[in-house]
Amino acid sequence: MKVVASLVILAASSCACAAFNVANNKQTSSSASAGGIISRRDVLGGASSFAVVAAGLVVGPSYSIASSSNANANDLTASPINGIYSDPNHKRGYRVVRAVDNSNAIVTLQDEADGPIITVPGKIKTSRREGMTLTLDLSKKGGPKNVIATLSGGSNNGRITFPDGNSWTKDYGVNGIYSDPQHPSGYRIVREGRDGMVYITLQDEPRGKVIDLVGRKRIGGGYINIDFGPKGGPRDLPAIAKVGKLVFPDGNAWVKL
Repeated sequence: MKVVASLVILAASSCACAAFNVANNKQTSSSASAGGIISRRDVLGGASSFAVVAAGLVVGPSYSIASSSNANANDLTASPINGIYSDPNHKRGYRVVRAVDNSNAIVTLQDEADGPIITVPGKIKTSRREGMTLTLDLSKKGGPKNVIATLSGGSNNGRITFPDGNSWTKDYGVNGIYSDPQHPSGYRIVREGRDGMVYITLQDEPRGKVIDLVGRKRIGGGYINIDFGPKGGPRDLPAIAKVGKLVFPDGNAWVKL
């Protein structure tokens, strides 16, 4: 028993050191990050992560961090329905579909470049018979109240098909819904415009301010220069567009969901 106790204490001490190093790394890189500031919430988040790991060590191998509701909550947003879509009936517009959990989505639509932006709720259901469906209330834009659309093609070739035969087709490249590890409960929506600009909508916390940023793709390279001025950051921050990621100079990376 003494040997086991010693191993537990040693492992917990190692985790404490790791948590301390992560916090220090965040402080070191904060001056170059998009926000330019490390929040007290981020520091406390690192401390709480240590507490969870330590608890896992004490309880034993039957405890799984992945099964924790808090740790798994963010995973629910990594849905194949997430993405930026094109509607052939509105070629100058766009559709943004973002899952907020495993049964709810938020859909943002604009039919024309200078048209109104409409946000509607969606209900996600998954079954073996029908696959994944999305029920939308399109009454805000003069459509049906409870139209049921079906996701087809999976996450690599996604289409959302409606009963009338129309399909929204997922746009790839840099387009998509991203998660920022520095703000795990928030989101980043990245959309390429037809004008060559990149439009970003982000929120750091569920009840935080929604901020719109604008970027420009650099010709001949996989870089996007983003103006983080509205968020209190640098006005010309480069991000490298990699497969499924946007990587920033401080090493932080937004990961596509």
